[in-house]
Amino acid sequence: MKRKIYLHVGFHKTATTFLQFNLFPNLKEVKLIRKSHAKELFRRVRLNKLSDEDIVDLRQKFDKKGSAKKPTLISYEGLTGSPFAQKKSKSAFNILEDLKRIFPEDLYDVNVIVGIRKQVDIMTSLYIEYLHQGGYKKEKVYFDELEKNGIFEHYLYNDYLNHVEQVFGNDYYVFIYENFKYEKEKYLLQLLNYMGVKKIPKYSNEPLNRSYGALQAKMARRLNTIFKTKKNPNGKIPETEIILKRKYSKKIVKKLMGREKKKIPISPRTFLQNKLSYKLHYKRYKLSDELRRKINDYYIDDNQMLAKREGIELPEYYLKS
Repeated sequence: MKRKIYLHVGFHKTATTFLQFNLFPNLKEVKLIRKSHAKELFRRVRLNKLSDEDIVDLRQKFDKKGSAKKPTLISYEGLTGSPFAQKKSKSAFNILEDLKRIFPEDLYDVNVIVGIRKQVDIMTSLYIEYLHQGGYKKEKVYFDELEKNGIFEHYLYNDYLNHVEQVFGNDYYVFIYENFKYEKEKYLLQLLNYMGVKKIPKYSNEPLNRSYGALQAKMARRLNTIFKTKKNPNGKIPETEIILKRKYSKKIVKKLMGREKKKIPISPRTFLQNKLSYKLHYKRYKLSDELRRKINDYYIDDNQMLAKREGIELPEYYLKS
């Protein structure tokens, strides 16, 4: 009997963190495997050229972490590729083909779940995440590098779905971020029904991530030039950590950061990504009008083809330049 697999492959910034930590762990009908459960396995699939021996090894290890008695839900946005890479990396198409080798049709019944979001908004989130990680380059320089490294092609959704169909067939589900935000409960139920789950379990609505606003992003660009990080190895100040021993210190940090921590790094992100910083000033960060037009124009034709696909309720927002 074939094992049932649901592959939730991403894309990044399409409510993946919410699904992986607030919703999916509460599903009794499936066995969840997310990044923290199989970090090394996912790294190999995302980055490595895989031999036949690698494929067999990965299959056995995923089987061990999954379940033969109920469907296994594998959720990791890195299975669509590496949008944060500073150089060209393994393509989303090659990853799909390797997933097919790991989960062949004679042994597995695979259904793919693809999350999408308007590209300009994902690109904005990618830039903010880059600043979170210690980056300091200005918008234009950063996006020129993304385009050079082929990352723009990464978000041609219609093109990607064509490849999903070639590799896994037509039984896939497209999770549209904007529809989820507009009608959360209704849209979650549709997703869960696709996975054979009849009702939405109780889940936390507490936000897990809050990005820099306009002021935080501006300050981060400046501060990140000083601190030594992977994004800026030439920085003068190495990041260090303070271990919190006193209950009072832990209480203050929890109040500022929104969660308990045993230690905190001394870094721009600690100074800027907290409740006090947001309370002092918070305005949503937006890319320049010039960059927004460039990004929207790049994807408009692909989005028009995407809108014609049967069963995809694409918001008009995707078709605006």
